[in-house]
Amino acid sequence: MPETLANVVSDEEKVARVIFSPSYIYKGRVAPTAFRWEILPSGDAEDYISVLRFHSEYNIDEQTKHFRARTEGDSRYGYAVLEAKDIRSIKNNFVLENRVGIDVLPFPSKRLPNHAGIVVDINNTRVTASTPVTPELMFIQKMLASICNDIVKF
Repeated sequence: MPETLANVVSDEEKVARVIFSPSYIYKGRVAPTAFRWEILPSGDAEDYISVLRFHSEYNIDEQTKHFRARTEGDSRYGYAVLEAKDIRSIKNNFVLENRVGIDVLPFPSKRLPNHAGIVVDINNTRVTASTPVTPELMFIQKMLASICNDIVKF
């Protein structure tokens, strides 16, 4: 039985982003499109980018077998790992001019106790799938993709 995770994602923790192919991959690397907010099947707009806290107690492949692609033609391919401290440090980039907050927060569920999310606030407003795409959002997506490790294939 996996250990209970802390109710805070520490800077030292790693998180895994499940990768769907081909839309989340560009030239063999994680593409910025892997970090987009989605409209859920319920019609709700996501207000975080789903990730899984990366701990040895959890088998990411087994845990995500039920995940379905939201883009037609995509299939579950693998995952990429990011460090929480690297995600949080994106806000320190001069391009974002201290108007952006980025964090990794736990969002556990019964089925996914290690579920977490990358949240972004611009000018103190939470970004959702309904937020218009701006240069800041495109930059954040590009930075998230750039700090990913190589894709671990399922």
